Amino acid sequence: MDSNLCSQGLNAKAQNEKVEYGEKVPPNYDEIQQVQVDPAVNRRITYRFDTHIIPWLFGIWLLAFIDRSNIGNARIDGLATDLKLNGDKFNVALAVFYIPYVLVDVPSNWVVKYFGANYYLPGLLIAWGIVSLCTGFVKDYGGLLACRFFLGLCEGGLLGGMILYLSMFYRRHELLFRIGMFYCAAPLSGAFGGLLATGLAEIRHSGYNRWPWIFIVEGGITVVYGLVAIFFLPATPSHAKFLEDFEREAAVYRMGLDAHGATPTSKVESEKFSWHWVSITVKYPQIKS
Repeated sequence: MDSNLCSQGLNAKAQNEKVEYGEKVPPNYDEIQQVQVDPAVNRRITYRFDTHIIPWLFGIWLLAFIDRSNIGNARIDGLATDLKLNGDKFNVALAVFYIPYVLVDVPSNWVVKYFGANYYLPGLLIAWGIVSLCTGFVKDYGGLLACRFFLGLCEGGLLGGMILYLSMFYRRHELLFRIGMFYCAAPLSGAFGGLLATGLAEIRHSGYNRWPWIFIVEGGITVVYGLVAIFFLPATPSHAKFLEDFEREAAVYRMGLDAHGATPTSKVESEKFSWHWVSITVKYPQIKS
């Protein structure tokens, strides 16, 4: 299989083409080789990414929507009464979530490249799971607001981080379908979250009755899921242990091909952030990849 891959799958072709973007040219673009990956190998790599990465991201997105929306189920089961959420207090608690959620989105995408998405995404999951769990112990309105604020802070960088993570494994024409696959968890969260909350609201123990257990149990599930995900999500294609050696090599090569010279390296972990490409996007929005 290795010799077949080398002879048929990875036929490197030297490129003398130079593409200019504004006043700058990507460094070493002339040296970048366009690699043709054997279609059978490409399909096998994509299938293994689909079965080893997408299910974990589906679960993360499912838990994210369950944990952000379970306050509605808790309200039905006595939250508003116990915390005396009269007037607009409940609506304010809902709105507080989105303030840090919006503000942290872009900065979070810079951080995810530094720490590695395989650690950062489960880390966010663990963090908001702890916050959700702590929500079950709040005794007043101020505590609820604090928990909602930190929940939004932890979840804010999730979607952008997940898309950035997928872009390290899939070529651009493959991304849309994969994003749709994990995004299907959002509507399903309403069904699962409601059924789970119905059962949890029957628990009465140690002075905590009904609604606190929705947050405690669902938050605990989120924390455990995050701890397990750390050991299964690969950092980059070159770190994917579920691929064979030649498949890892091909996976790295095809991402270099997909970059079209936008980066001087074919390894996604070696890519650096550049304000130049941000300015190109703003100046020339008509340019398509």
